[in-house]
Amino acid sequence: MEDPDGVMELLTSTHKRTRAFRRLRHYFATRKADFWIQGTLGFILFCVLVTWANSFAENAPRDFSAYLAKIKHTPALQTVRIFLGGYESYKSAKLYYKSQKPFLDASTKNTTLHRYWEETQLKITGGETWQDMVVGRMNGMVKQLKEKGRDDYKVEKDKCEMYGHFARNNIPFVPLLGMWETEDSLISYLKQLRGEIDKHTFPLWLKSCHLTQGDDAGRIKIGKSELESDAKFNKIVAWVQQKWQQVPNDNARAWSNDAAVILEALTPRFLIQTSYAGPYGDSVGFTHRAPVELKVEVIWGRAYLANICDYEAYALRDGTIERWDTSLFSKIAHAPVTDPEQNKQVQWLLDEGHMEKVYALAEKVCQSMQADQVRVDIFVRPGDPNGLVVNEISISPGALYKWHAQFMATAWRQGHVDKSFRPTTYTKTVYETGPNEGILSTGHEWFKKTSSPLKRTVA
Repeated sequence: MEDPDGVMELLTSTHKRTRAFRRLRHYFATRKADFWIQGTLGFILFCVLVTWANSFAENAPRDFSAYLAKIKHTPALQTVRIFLGGYESYKSAKLYYKSQKPFLDASTKNTTLHRYWEETQLKITGGETWQDMVVGRMNGMVKQLKEKGRDDYKVEKDKCEMYGHFARNNIPFVPLLGMWETEDSLISYLKQLRGEIDKHTFPLWLKSCHLTQGDDAGRIKIGKSELESDAKFNKIVAWVQQKWQQVPNDNARAWSNDAAVILEALTPRFLIQTSYAGPYGDSVGFTHRAPVELKVEVIWGRAYLANICDYEAYALRDGTIERWDTSLFSKIAHAPVTDPEQNKQVQWLLDEGHMEKVYALAEKVCQSMQADQVRVDIFVRPGDPNGLVVNEISISPGALYKWHAQFMATAWRQGHVDKSFRPTTYTKTVYETGPNEGILSTGHEWFKKTSSPLKRTVA
């Protein structure tokens, strides 16, 4: 039978809905009391979880890798590492810490701590991991920026200010050709540089002062071919234009949210730096006897260890070199390799007397900053123990240092808990301090004539 007006369809659908409502009412009417109690509790729990998830999402790191960074040194994971075969290396790290503790205690008492660094660690509870300490510092820096306008973090986050600080404190670094505050002035100089190829030793390094994190890719190498070729030179110009607009980030870290606040406040500036040449050309990081970069962790003015880049090795103050296996299992368990043959690749660092000079320079940098902790990256070349220079520093190191991290965290936080350092009041910013007040450079003519508005005077 035809139903042109859809009456039968409407009646049928209404009947189905009525039957469904009756069945649903019967179902709930026959439920016992505990069903309603459980349902109510379940609903409340669901609401709590939704609220927590929403809050967590709002305060979560910007990048998924930051989630992973947060769990790498949790107590539970550390316990698992011990059972996977990491006990011996854990015990070794613990014994090393005990051997260094008297030196750390003495150095802490002799540390004049800038008020800025003290203010970054006011929430110490006594159980912080190495990563927690960095997170606390970043949070404290954001707080001081918002409440007091303090931008002392520029001593590392702004490479231009960093090198200015080095110059004020007689800290050796690879010479600079200059700094530029505008895109047009930098491109103009690059064009000028094309006509001065014979005056320079290549390669040169073009670095952005505001893009200091590894993921920002804030530097490029300039060789002769880049200046001689129009196509290659145009790529450099395009890179400058792109990087000048790029907003810095540190997304892959547990402290990414706080990092975003201070990094976004930086002003784009660029510099050009010469190369650190070694006996086998301009190479940093090649294996065997070639220039190498050492990343030295300094805590309360005491160099604790040095990460020998590209060798998967740590140099310790007692002369030990720990070589770390690169296998996945070893990375999980934190089990080192002790093959003497492998360690011979960096034995020249000890035989030529480089390490003590490296430690002394790193400690000088920490003292110049009046800091509780800093990582100092130093270039070293074979056959020249006095030719070492500072490449850069880090006040938010991402390395977790295997089993050493928890003992380094203990040393770092204990100074704040005991208050055994020498406190100071707010004076100049960290990056402005130093005996050579106002000095911008180590004497390069171009640099001497060019000043930044952030600098007070020019040498």
